[in-house]
Amino acid sequence: MESNMEIKEKILTASFFHDIGKFQQRGIPLSERLQHTIYSGGFVNKYFSDDLINAMVLNHHQEEINKSNLTGEKRILAELVCEADNLASNERQPDPNVREQQPLESIFSKVDYGKNQNLLFLQNITKQHYDDYIFPVTKKEYDTLSENLESEYRDHWLSFEKDFEKVKNEEIETKINLSKKYLWSIPSSSYRTRSDVSLYEHAKITSAIAICIYDWMKEQYQDISKFDKIFNREEERYLLILGDITGIQKYIYNVGHTGAAKALKGRSFYLQQMLDNISYWMLGKKFNLPVTNLIYSSGGKFYILAPNTSFVKQALSEVQSELENKLINEYGNNLGIIFGHIVLKGKDLEYDKTRKQHLISEKWDELNKVVEINKKRKLSFNWDYSYFVPQGPDGDVLRCSATGKELIKKETLEQIKKEKVSLSDVIHFFKYETDQCVFYEELDDNQQPTGDYIAEEQYICRKIGQSLKQQKKEVYIYDSCLSQSDAYSVLGVNSFSVGNKLSCKDITRKFHINEFELSGNDQNTISGYKFYGGNWKFDSYSEVIKKGVGIERLGVLRLDVDNLGKIFKEGFAHNATFSRIVQLSSMLDYFFSHYLNKLSVLYWTPTEGIIDKNEISTNEKPRMVRELIEIVYSGGDDVFIVGHWSVLPDVAIWINNEFKKYTCHNPNFSISAGIALFDDKYPIYKSAISAGDFENSAKRISRNNKNSNSTTVKDGICFLDIEIPVSWNDFKAISEKVKNIYRWIELGRINTQNENKKISKGFISRLYFISNEYKIMNNQNWSKWRWRAAYSLSRFGNQYKDFKREIDEFSANLFLNHSTEQDFIRILSIIAKWAELLIRKREN
Repeated sequence: MESNMEIKEKILTASFFHDIGKFQQRGIPLSERLQHTIYSGGFVNKYFSDDLINAMVLNHHQEEINKSNLTGEKRILAELVCEADNLASNERQPDPNVREQQPLESIFSKVDYGKNQNLLFLQNITKQHYDDYIFPVTKKEYDTLSENLESEYRDHWLSFEKDFEKVKNEEIETKINLSKKYLWSIPSSSYRTRSDVSLYEHAKITSAIAICIYDWMKEQYQDISKFDKIFNREEERYLLILGDITGIQKYIYNVGHTGAAKALKGRSFYLQQMLDNISYWMLGKKFNLPVTNLIYSSGGKFYILAPNTSFVKQALSEVQSELENKLINEYGNNLGIIFGHIVLKGKDLEYDKTRKQHLISEKWDELNKVVEINKKRKLSFNWDYSYFVPQGPDGDVLRCSATGKELIKKETLEQIKKEKVSLSDVIHFFKYETDQCVFYEELDDNQQPTGDYIAEEQYICRKIGQSLKQQKKEVYIYDSCLSQSDAYSVLGVNSFSVGNKLSCKDITRKFHINEFELSGNDQNTISGYKFYGGNWKFDSYSEVIKKGVGIERLGVLRLDVDNLGKIFKEGFAHNATFSRIVQLSSMLDYFFSHYLNKLSVLYWTPTEGIIDKNEISTNEKPRMVRELIEIVYSGGDDVFIVGHWSVLPDVAIWINNEFKKYTCHNPNFSISAGIALFDDKYPIYKSAISAGDFENSAKRISRNNKNSNSTTVKDGICFLDIEIPVSWNDFKAISEKVKNIYRWIELGRINTQNENKKISKGFISRLYFISNEYKIMNNQNWSKWRWRAAYSLSRFGNQYKDFKREIDEFSANLFLNHSTEQDFIRILSIIAKWAELLIRKREN
């Protein structure tokens, strides 16, 4: 007799691969095709060879069940998969006119909360690696450019099977992870329907629902043969759980100068890994659920679909109490985790004919509101008046030089040194291990003490950051908290290592960072891949600050997607489904967590911005972008980048341009950004706050559009002047003006006598004068500053006749306002300041 775990794994396998035959079917000529269930059955029979799995796959439609002679357990479980499949496919739109091979419709073209998006975009089959990704195109473009989709499917299928056969271990999760590589860009249905949810997301959600139904019924009825009313959608069978880590920004940015670049990378990576480790621990150790029930995990949040059983609810309560207590002990009030959950019926996942809409978007919003309320009740599971009692050492205290955390009394440290109980660790550090805490003394290149000490968590983050900068490609997860030096504990529930596979029996998962080749040869180890933004080598900030153009300053770029809550709540209107929400979440995360890594292979010049090396057309020496910037954090829907200030405006423009293409030029999607400048001695956390203030200005301060006499907020950027946010169109125009001025002053031009003619920096001084005079005259558009500006710039053009045409064109913007949405004079100060910083020479 099969155990409960064996049956659950068979349900997982059958429900995930129930539609895999659609993939194979689409690569077969129409005249030779069989039903997709036959191909699905053949696939699972070949790779799993199990009668129960085969029965569930071959009979996952109601009409097939009715025609079959299935009885008992096989029939009940086939009905269970059938119900899960139906609930996971509510987004499909029957369309008898659709052509036989309809590609995946981009989920982004389906979002509209009032900005009149009506163009349909199609996503062709594409690989996940950023360098191979193909942007969606309009249906008209697709019909013009597409080749034989049937042959693309056939080639894609053959590659999938070839990779699938390499997976030698028995871990179903490895096979699911591999499947994502191939199923993520093909539609879940294409015959007489239009689909905007990938086959991968459909398979994953079907599995999650199927497991929930099984666990719920198992608790209700114990015996499978007694499972009743599989298709009843009035019963509260499901829990949607949200876990939200709080204090992320405060934690990430709280680093000192020494080792800041490594520590920032390590902290952002550690937080994402903490999220993953906690969610895997909850699924496997607490809820007894497979990875498919992890609906989404990124940006400091994870969603789990679980059965509404007393077992899960009790486990969730224990998890919240345990993790809350561990976070308090390890991080004080800096980091926390908040949980919320709501109960769902099957009806909540289907179309409500009475209200003429799907209900899941309301439920999704309700869950987020529950979490926001719970944030106001932090520590409610572990409340104790001892929190108000002074904690830690007293008197003259040694503090972490990077974070300010109290470590130990100084007199205790002196006693430790006399007793010589310190332990040598890695180069440049000396480890002290006491009953109170573990901390490290920094050593110089000659292994002599520097007088600085750092907390263990700061040391760990630097080590992780160092591994990432060395481009380590693997992350290993262990069931236990290992004591080895290269293992990093996650709140005492499990641990992970970066780059180094530790010799122990507790290893459970291996993830390749931004690498999609999975062999799965380790018999007992689950293999997969994970997205991570900015996994490239990067020098210290003190080195990078010398590599750009102009003034030696670093910069912080922060940006995120506007109106994201509204997009999820209202973007699909009455067409919201569980699958669509998950598809949208996953696709947004792909762009920020992985696609932005394309910056690593691009180049930058001050006159051409971000370009492919083949596009370089000037005599300037191109610089690789990855040598000038570091993606500290990118995931979910936001980005934090540190680098030489001169390249960040062009990086921001590139990201916005790519995001527009990625989201099908849908006006309902936009980005707001802010850039702040600082030197390499200025605290990172203050720089991050400043960039956040600039970003908030872009989101909240109204901009006047002279063409439509309207004001707008968001969908813009704030740079150099926190009171003047500009639209992305204006920012591009400003950038072009600055690039021209840089050319005139720095590069000049070669005249017929082979003389290099340039204009003087006095041109920038005149721009400042014009801008200041405009401000002195209370921003009056038609006061005397205009004719003074015209006269001043005309004289400058006459003085530098080689540039007169360009200067006259620049001057015309002050009067015609044809190139910008805002009045050109209002943003002139940004142009002047940007150009001045770009040509300023190295400081002494």
